[in-house]
Amino acid sequence: MGLLKRLLRVVKAEAHSVVEKLEDPIKITEEGIRELKKQLKETMESLAEVKASQIRFEREARNEKERAKALVKKAELLLKEAQEGKISPEEAEKLAAELLQKAELHEQNAKRLEEEAKRQREMATKLQAKVDEIKVLIAKYEAELKTLKARMATARAVKKVNKQIAKVDPSDTIAMLERMKEKVEEEEALATAYEEMAKQETILDTETQAEQKLKEIESRQKLEELKKRLGLT
Repeated sequence: MGLLKRLLRVVKAEAHSVVEKLEDPIKITEEGIRELKKQLKETMESLAEVKASQIRFEREARNEKERAKALVKKAELLLKEAQEGKISPEEAEKLAAELLQKAELHEQNAKRLEEEAKRQREMATKLQAKVDEIKVLIAKYEAELKTLKARMATARAVKKVNKQIAKVDPSDTIAMLERMKEKVEEEEALATAYEEMAKQETILDTETQAEQKLKEIESRQKLEELKKRLGLT
């Protein structure tokens, strides 16, 4: 009974608490199932013996009744023979009385055997109920054992992952991410700078071209003025 109570305690425990127990819940459950199967075997053997005794008592009771009937018939036959004159009435009655006494003993034996057979039958009924109960328990705990194994595997996997996560220093990861962020920002700033420089060069080129054209216009104007003064136009 102590083992079954501990079995019930184990199979109802939560997965994480199960993993942390000093006892191995899988082994304890398997041990409980083996104990139940042992009890089942012993109970079935007892049931077989009780049923065999029941059958034997019932058969012996029938035999005793048959013997009693046979003796009563013999007594009746003696009395008939006395009526027919084949045997004296006194001797016939004496022998018939002895036969009836023996028949009564057989009847009593038959009654005793029937009562014993009834007790064996009642005991067999109780043992059969016990067998059925143990079978149900075995099926129940075997199903729970499968579930327990699955939960144990999951709990151990979660525990392993959590241990691995616990070993990782988050500060290193954060520092790495910050460095990557800074590097991206630097690249973005550099790209912006190049873009602005390219725009500035374009503006400068445009201004230079404009100045050059103005100078060319001024030079042509001065040339025209000079030609006018010299009377060349």
